[in-house]
Amino acid sequence: MARRRNDFMKLAEKLEAAVLAPLILGAARSAQGVVKDLQELGPAWSGEFSNSWEIASESKVSSGSGSPGAPQRLLAPILTPKEYKFKPEVKYYIANKAPHADVALDLVESTYRYPGFEPIKEAERGNRITGVRGDLSLQADGRNQRTAPLDWYTTYLRGGKIDKTISLYMDQALRSVKL
Repeated sequence: MARRRNDFMKLAEKLEAAVLAPLILGAARSAQGVVKDLQELGPAWSGEFSNSWEIASESKVSSGSGSPGAPQRLLAPILTPKEYKFKPEVKYYIANKAPHADVALDLVESTYRYPGFEPIKEAERGNRITGVRGDLSLQADGRNQRTAPLDWYTTYLRGGKIDKTISLYMDQALRSVKL
């Protein structure tokens, strides 16, 4: 009798995992999509900032290399069915571990220091007025000195783009379910 109960519990766990799989994959792809958006929208001088994002679950962390160069794809750690079921609404934490992340995210005001080389991605040209990141006079002819608009990060979070990205990947995951 105990063996039958064990077999039944194993079957129930497998069924639960199968039912939760699309939701788990959708959450992971959503986190990856958010990081991809942040890499594309944010500043990209050397690539160190773009490659310093990390995605963390309760038990695992996937970190970018922090190395210079083009943004590298970051894979989210896959949640277990238990983590998905019993973890609060927030399944992943996304953060940037670059030493200058607060400045690049426009969370703190800082005097800008031109890094001395051209950025990886194309941007508008202009002359910096006050030394604050993003404060440019675009009428003047100057060197390419910015790669993201001011407050790009808070605009992404509060402007609804993050919600659209999450919905896109979760909807794709749910549509993939064949009943």
